[in-house]
Amino acid sequence: MSKKQLFALLGCNLIPWAVGNGLLPLLPAYATNLGADAIWTGYFLAFNQFTLALGCVVSGWLSDRLQRRKALLFAAGVLAVPTTWLMGQTTNICYLAALAATLWFLLGVEVTMLSILTGLFAEETERGKVFGILGMTSALGSVIGSFLTGPIADRWGYQTLFGVAALALTILILIGSLLEDRVVARVQNRSTTNIRDKYGLGTAFFLLLLVVLIGGMAGYVSLMGRSLAMTELGFAAAAISIAFAITYAVSLPLRPLIGWLSDQVGRKLLMAVSYAAGAVGLLGLAVSESLWHFWVSAAVIGISLSAETVGTALTTDLLPKQSLGVGMSLYSAVGFAAGIIGFAGTGHAIQNLGMIATFLIAALFQLIAIVLLIPIRLPKKIGLHS
Repeated sequence: MSKKQLFALLGCNLIPWAVGNGLLPLLPAYATNLGADAIWTGYFLAFNQFTLALGCVVSGWLSDRLQRRKALLFAAGVLAVPTTWLMGQTTNICYLAALAATLWFLLGVEVTMLSILTGLFAEETERGKVFGILGMTSALGSVIGSFLTGPIADRWGYQTLFGVAALALTILILIGSLLEDRVVARVQNRSTTNIRDKYGLGTAFFLLLLVVLIGGMAGYVSLMGRSLAMTELGFAAAAISIAFAITYAVSLPLRPLIGWLSDQVGRKLLMAVSYAAGAVGLLGLAVSESLWHFWVSAAVIGISLSAETVGTALTTDLLPKQSLGVGMSLYSAVGFAAGIIGFAGTGHAIQNLGMIATFLIAALFQLIAIVLLIPIRLPKKIGLHS
């Protein structure tokens, strides 16, 4: 991969993660301020994740058929700017939900196009490293967004916050003009089936999707549950967003390191370590009361985010390039779909079981994900550790 392509990908990747993960920890508090209860807030966030997953699937399908990934990225960026600005102009929870769902759909298009372009241009021997660097910019964007959104909301209000977020999205459009695209030769259906079988797309790939779904559900429980728990304890928006920023600040140096290590010692082992850290962090949230408790648990959960980088590289290992668009979009969609179940389930669980029980159940999900990793086997031809 050329340096120009890599830097353009990194620059583009920084923006949607800064906007999306900068706004996400404050959305539960914002919805609560507009009169939503825990269950309604859960459904509100779950619907966002549904449209995010839908954006991933639709854009992956269009990517393979139109072969215009750069154009799709540009179009999503152009539409995202006014959508984000309008989110700050409404005080109606229903309008906010519709606008947020639209924005999350467009963010799904953007991150999927960037993942596909990375997979197409990264060589097999550098995938872990490249996706690790890409994951580092995701974390960096999340840190920057989270550190800024809370103080902006506290000092100037949510209207200004969404205006700044819209302005940031215009930068993605400018940097995206530097990207290169690549046309991938399409194969006949019968040939595609043989290639997929040859490269192990089947049981191993779909089992990986199940792992991502279960582990991801637990991650979204920690996100929404922490925001609601801190809101309930009276913490300001800045305290909530900074706790979220700590999670990504910890993951920032770990993502490229763990991505590189996955090329050396195997993807599955490092994914298992990540999920184990997530379980420990959730147990910490169950007993958190003071601000520093939330900070410590946020730091531990930051270790678990490395699973995203390793999982993306593992997906690329399992997929032939002819199926990379659909396969990568499915992987992204399942990760976001975990949020649909995680957010909706968190609202009901907190309302009916309480905060502590909800965190304990989520920790159990992380352990189940580790067990499901065991039977996954990589094709011998890839030459990577399983």
